[in-house]
Amino acid sequence: MRRTEGLLTTGFARRKCISIAAVACALLAPLSAIQAQSSAPTVGRGLSVQFTDNYLHLPNWRERLNLAHTVGAAIVRIDLNWPWIEKQPGVYDWSLYDAYAAELEKLRLRPLFILNRPNPLHGAPYDALVDGARHQGVQPPSTPAQIVAFARWATAAAERYRHLDPIWEIWNEPDQDGFWPPKPHPGIYVTLARATCVAIKRHVPNAFVIGPAAAQMPTVWSPKKPLMQALLSDQELLTCLNALSLHTHRFGQTPETVSRDYAVFRNNYLAAWPAGVARKPIVDSEWGDSVYRSGISEDTQALWLPRMFLINLMEQVSLTNWYCLMDTGDNDNEMEDRFGLVRSDGTMRPSFLAYQTLSREIGGLSLRETIKHFDPATARGVTILRFCDQAEQQCKLAVWTTEADAAPQKVTVSGWRRSGPAIDYLGRQDVSQPNTGDVLEVLPKTSVSYIPVTVAR
Repeated sequence: MRRTEGLLTTGFARRKCISIAAVACALLAPLSAIQAQSSAPTVGRGLSVQFTDNYLHLPNWRERLNLAHTVGAAIVRIDLNWPWIEKQPGVYDWSLYDAYAAELEKLRLRPLFILNRPNPLHGAPYDALVDGARHQGVQPPSTPAQIVAFARWATAAAERYRHLDPIWEIWNEPDQDGFWPPKPHPGIYVTLARATCVAIKRHVPNAFVIGPAAAQMPTVWSPKKPLMQALLSDQELLTCLNALSLHTHRFGQTPETVSRDYAVFRNNYLAAWPAGVARKPIVDSEWGDSVYRSGISEDTQALWLPRMFLINLMEQVSLTNWYCLMDTGDNDNEMEDRFGLVRSDGTMRPSFLAYQTLSREIGGLSLRETIKHFDPATARGVTILRFCDQAEQQCKLAVWTTEADAAPQKVTVSGWRRSGPAIDYLGRQDVSQPNTGDVLEVLPKTSVSYIPVTVAR
């Protein structure tokens, strides 16, 4: 990964408006018809975590996958690695992913499959500079025959795993050299995505398909992104896709800065959405921050994790995928190795507890009201969100402030009173929160507090 123009892009090694209720209903359909959809789906149904495909070659991959269930995720994102499956032309070996799918079903986890990776059977070789270093490899499918082969394989996957109600993401970060080598080509990606999406929907009409998994989110420093421009110029693809997927890593910037970039995306792209095509929601298929030597601390990673998920909910982004479940290596000088909720030695970081607490405290609730909102222009200020169950009998506030603010100040929240002990972002009782009877006062800190409330009488 590398930072560019105040935000981020990913490097060669990387694997990778409508109401909140309406977005989530469309996105997070239940695995079983027995599960009834409510008009305001719960936070928990959009909690996702990344599971690296190379884990499947390890003897303990099932134990690792079980951690996704333990942490409280409902969705698991993984590469569906094309060359691992189609090793001979037109012959598919699903054995590795069949075992994975069976384990997902057992754990009641929904897959987010990335239809990904160049295949030597259907791509031209290259020898070129990629991300500043010499590489040899295979280009993504670009000719009509290669694109047909990819779409055929993707359709077979959609038919095989339709019982899991997967989310299908077409490629990963095609705006990066490392994932679309030797150089991104937005027009070819859009052609590939259109052919693939249409083919999948022809055979599995209710399939949920997203793209483009863009690494380079439009920003205040760099608002024009060729991939986004190409995507929004193709009405057939926009009609086919169920949602647009972005990657929103901040790399050391506070989570609240993402709101500035969402505003750029809406103003520069969604405002120019073609007439006659239904507006599609946004999903965040990668957001994380590394605790490698030059990155943030483990404590900061845990502090910011719930704010990431909560800010996305405020931005009407109801699916957020945390990158990633476990460290992908043990080199403390390598950023890519240190994104995990779980360290490479198997021990859990504080961020694991922060994710688990978020899931436990508000996973069964829905966002009902933004009582107080930080300033999106400066990424500073206090935020107070109210979450409730469908009957509004169980409600909780999520409360925090940003690092740049002065000493904490109590904030009065009218119309509500505390109904139980406040819980901090790591699942401990938060004794710093005042308990003042019928007048609800909260003390926003940089860490999220979950405060159960009931209507004041």
